[in-house]
Amino acid sequence: MWYTTSMRQRYDNATKFVTLGHPKPFAEHILEYPNLIVLAELATEQITLKTHHTDSTLKVQFPDEIAILHNEVQTHDSREPMPFRFAGYNGFLIREHQLNVYCSVLYLHPRAGLNDPGFYAYRRHGCAYRHQYRVVRLIEIDGESILELQEPGLLPFTPLMKPPSGMNSVQWLEKCVDATTVSSVTSEDMNLLLAALGIFGGLIHDRQLIEQRLPEGIMQESPFFQEYVKEAEERGLERGLERGRRTGTIDSILTLLSDQFQPEAVQALKPRLETIEDLKRLKELLRAAHRAQSLEAFTQDMQRS
Repeated sequence: MWYTTSMRQRYDNATKFVTLGHPKPFAEHILEYPNLIVLAELATEQITLKTHHTDSTLKVQFPDEIAILHNEVQTHDSREPMPFRFAGYNGFLIREHQLNVYCSVLYLHPRAGLNDPGFYAYRRHGCAYRHQYRVVRLIEIDGESILELQEPGLLPFTPLMKPPSGMNSVQWLEKCVDATTVSSVTSEDMNLLLAALGIFGGLIHDRQLIEQRLPEGIMQESPFFQEYVKEAEERGLERGLERGRRTGTIDSILTLLSDQFQPEAVQALKPRLETIEDLKRLKELLRAAHRAQSLEAFTQDMQRS
């Protein structure tokens, strides 16, 4: 297994690149929450008995409610029992936001999470409490279906997913690398995706095998990934995540409009939306999409960008 303490910072950054940089596809296809619109990424530092940075906390719009999605990513089993951890997170988030909170834990390593019960409960002395959360193990997700989506934000996770029948883990790794190298992203994003894929793949494969399967120099020499790591330390992943936030907001706008208006006409707006660099402006348009009376009215609003 290629995973040491010295890799911890890169692992954390790769995880945040996927879960925060691409929140909508992560929530829909990994956590399997359908029909949601990401409204905001919430601050992940919680002040409880001790300071803890959660992995992903989002405010989302479901068809019938606005709620909070909280997700923890675990490489291996947690030292502190996960039911106790989630009981603390859930209570804090309910009090902080006064909304329903839906919690999940994503286990990366194939042997992790086997004994997680998925709930914390007790009933005594006339009192009762139960908190149930979702346990998601990557090895139980059909990797082939995720590759077929060609969703860039999910590709780094695929080496840890269930391979097709008859395919061993090394062959599956090679297929995941090949699928990533043909994804429709910029060369800069390609280096980021491959580096993240290498880090996650390193949880079950040795370093030499990973480096042999990736394009030469991705893990050690890629200036894009080294810059990303440096900025993650200095600026809280802002540059690395900005692109993902923009993409997620644009996807949310198009999803919301498609629910109200003719989908083909809505998709015609995508190229114009993608030219808007200001994330604040995109969030304004997301709010405008919620109250749009017609697609023409929204288009006029968008053209004022």
